[in-house]
Amino acid sequence: MKNRIKTIKSTLFYFYKYGIPSYIIAFGESLGDNLLLTVLSRELYGRRHKNIWVKSNQQQLFEYNPDIKLILPFGALLSGLLLKVFKVKTVFPKYTVYHPETDGDEIPEKHIILKMADDLQLKGKIDLKPVLILTANELEAAQWAKNHIVITTSGSAALFPMGNKEWDVKKHQQVVDLLCQTHKFIQLGSQTDAPLKNVIDLRGKTTIRQTAAILSNAALLVSHVGFMMHLARSVDCRSVIIYGGREKPDQSGYHSFKNIYSAVECSPCWLHNTCHYDKKCMQMILPGTVEAAVIEQLALINEPLPADILYND
Repeated sequence: MKNRIKTIKSTLFYFYKYGIPSYIIAFGESLGDNLLLTVLSRELYGRRHKNIWVKSNQQQLFEYNPDIKLILPFGALLSGLLLKVFKVKTVFPKYTVYHPETDGDEIPEKHIILKMADDLQLKGKIDLKPVLILTANELEAAQWAKNHIVITTSGSAALFPMGNKEWDVKKHQQVVDLLCQTHKFIQLGSQTDAPLKNVIDLRGKTTIRQTAAILSNAALLVSHVGFMMHLARSVDCRSVIIYGGREKPDQSGYHSFKNIYSAVECSPCWLHNTCHYDKKCMQMILPGTVEAAVIEQLALINEPLPADILYND
């Protein structure tokens, strides 16, 4: 009873200070999926839902976001009774379900942001661009990264690491070797990621916001499907994304990026780490293919990225 009264009091305090929200949205701990909540919050805000709260432990992603009124810890307790009385919608938007017996996700029939939008009953035009607001000081501190290429080698430090998203580290190194005479590289990611030679090694040395500022200043990102891809789109950093065949770019990615996709017969499988074909969708991607994609995208760095617009029926 004491805990219930405490929860009611804290909820009333939030209502008094921030107003009554129309929506409270949350996902969980995944960085990339939390960042995608900013797409949904912007769409809700644009549809006249002006008081939106987010529950997340990744507060850095949402700081200064004009579409979000309040950021609460993911585990913050709110009174279900008061939320019901004031008709506050609490939504945990999802796009798939994991099945451990197959080590795979259910394959979404449309882009994951549209699946998430369905849970919020968002229809019509969806602007597929995550929102991360950087301050002038944050951007200025990362100006040294101008004209550099950012590269990542692994997502093994992710909440749910997926080997089927990863490209051979030796091939990453070959890409650097092919281009390092004319371009400077920055390696970002986790301290546990495999290191590369001839790069500025910042693995495990930057915060999320520092990483975003570096991407905002950099010429290009070379990475795989995951958080860095979504972060790059939020700050308009051109990117070459090594997709392989686990999933299709039109299921999870951005048309404005250069997506290297392998249309093998088993794609898309949406398996996490199990593969019955020796990851041939990744094996068939050659360093020269990635090098050519990088050169192509570098030639476009003075042009704005095209909009990623989707429509939800």
